[in-house]
Amino acid sequence: MAPPPAPSDRDGMSAIEIRDAEGPELVAGCELLARALGFSERDALPPWLVQTAVQCGGLALGAFRGQALVGFSSAIPAGDRALFSCGLAVDPGCRGQGVGRALKLAQRERALRQGCTSIRWTADPLAAPALNLYLAGLGARLVGYGAELYAAVRPAAVPPDDVTIEWPLAGATPGDGAPDLSVEIPFDHRALDGQQLLDWRLRVRRSMSHALERGGLGTGVALDRGARRAWVLFSQPA
Repeated sequence: MAPPPAPSDRDGMSAIEIRDAEGPELVAGCELLARALGFSERDALPPWLVQTAVQCGGLALGAFRGQALVGFSSAIPAGDRALFSCGLAVDPGCRGQGVGRALKLAQRERALRQGCTSIRWTADPLAAPALNLYLAGLGARLVGYGAELYAAVRPAAVPPDDVTIEWPLAGATPGDGAPDLSVEIPFDHRALDGQQLLDWRLRVRRSMSHALERGGLGTGVALDRGARRAWVLFSQPA
């Protein structure tokens, strides 16, 4: 299933160029990733490692407005004809303009050109905007749940969980039935205090794990912007 068409110029993309990032641009891209993902200096992705990954079949793409890097994504080889995407970040001043989606579509184009058939990555199950982009915007699928996946290497007051996102690139993806289960997630998880974050995380962990154990796949996101509520929709594969 091909993703919908790329955003038009009226979406703010006319002044944005997506291209391979090189040299000092990799440094700027890794710094943007660290800020966007809340990485400490210890956890930040080293630019030299991104460059090495590119030389081995990975990808590093930047979104540029003039000379300024306003978005970045990177991916590493992950087995036969697959990539693992290590991060996607957009400068706060350019969010909501289709930059992240354009970076993922460019990543898909480059991956197909290299003969890849899928891209996988992990995401925060409480991040409604990101999941809306991945599932509803790109047609990727939520296929796995990792409770406190990186807790041993990234300590936090409330250890984060991660979901696995799989994006088949070529040809049609298996059809999905109508959503038969929904899991509510916070509309804006960054606005939660520590106790609220923990409560949401444990509730979503139980519900999403149950949905996946029943054989469901996360196939979409429903947003009620007026009520500031969000749900991940799960469907049984057709």
